[in-house]
Amino acid sequence: MDRFNSPGWVNRVWTSRSYRRAHVDVVDARETKGLWMMHCCIFPHTHNPAPIFGFDVIAGKNKITGCFYDFSAAGDPQHAMMDWFRNEADKLQWRKERVLPDWAQRIFSKSMVAAANVSDEEELAQIVVMAKNGVAHYLKTVGETNNTAQDTTYHQNYYAQNQKQNPHTPRVMVSLGLSEEDVHVFIQECLFPEIS
Repeated sequence: MDRFNSPGWVNRVWTSRSYRRAHVDVVDARETKGLWMMHCCIFPHTHNPAPIFGFDVIAGKNKITGCFYDFSAAGDPQHAMMDWFRNEADKLQWRKERVLPDWAQRIFSKSMVAAANVSDEEELAQIVVMAKNGVAHYLKTVGETNNTAQDTTYHQNYYAQNQKQNPHTPRVMVSLGLSEEDVHVFIQECLFPEIS
């Protein structure tokens, strides 16, 4: 990770008894490229059928150009956390259905939240509250179903493999000045590493 921590770019990874891997990646290139980006992904332990938490924000100088939030199935599509997320997403009045690319349809829930061109303070405040409540709920409840599944490695790797097919990720990273080699290493080994 040291290779991918520099002024304006922060990467942190945590593990705990409750979850296998939490990764937060923040790029602040507002001064040089007019871009701010954040990625947060939390994977449950492989003996836990809980969903994967994902929250991403891409912002320009004056607005959020893209915001994506989901609890993605990683073992049990009927998990109680999936129901909680669906109920929360249904409360958002500004949420719009999106046609997702194939790679995303394979991994994201039907309740996935996507927002674009957000500059309205009220909508921005709802996104902040939504994300804070979501990560708090996830961290509070994910450990409750530890040791209730045989092995969810396949599901977690499937998620990572499909995320790596997102063509926007490498494009944005190259536009920030990273070499194609660094982008490849970062996506494969830091952003969405697979369990061997």
